[in-house]
Amino acid sequence: MTMKRLFAVLLVGMLAFAASDICHAQFSKLSFGKYGVSSIRPESFRAVRGAVWMDVTNPMEGFTISEIRGLVYKKGMPFVSGSASDVYIPSGTARMNVSGRAALCEGASLWDVLALIAFDPKDYSVDLSVRITLDSGATRVVSKKNLPVEALLKLI
Repeated sequence: MTMKRLFAVLLVGMLAFAASDICHAQFSKLSFGKYGVSSIRPESFRAVRGAVWMDVTNPMEGFTISEIRGLVYKKGMPFVSGSASDVYIPSGTARMNVSGRAALCEGASLWDVLALIAFDPKDYSVDLSVRITLDSGATRVVSKKNLPVEALLKLI
């Protein structure tokens, strides 16, 4: 799995998970279509900034996902911390752009990044925190700990 693909999968997967939590049973109607990387660039030796685009169909009321924060663990050790810009998921079908930043955690090395060539999702888990605000004004903060990356991959 390339670094670009991993970045896109994690970011889109986190958004899909956050959306599924607020939509509950209606999530089966919310669909994420094609997605890809718009840009990715190094910010330093230990951090990158990037943006992904994704097609979303939302037959329900629109909502905003904000305060998006995540921490990826590799075999239980902090590996990458990240955040993403606020994203509005409108009612209907739309192509959205989301930007984010990811940085290696203390103790993780560039060699760990190179090891992503042999990426095994079973080795990774995520802590995720987001704020979800429906167009009607209802707001909910969602935090999940130790979410397997495999679960995120199944959502997209």
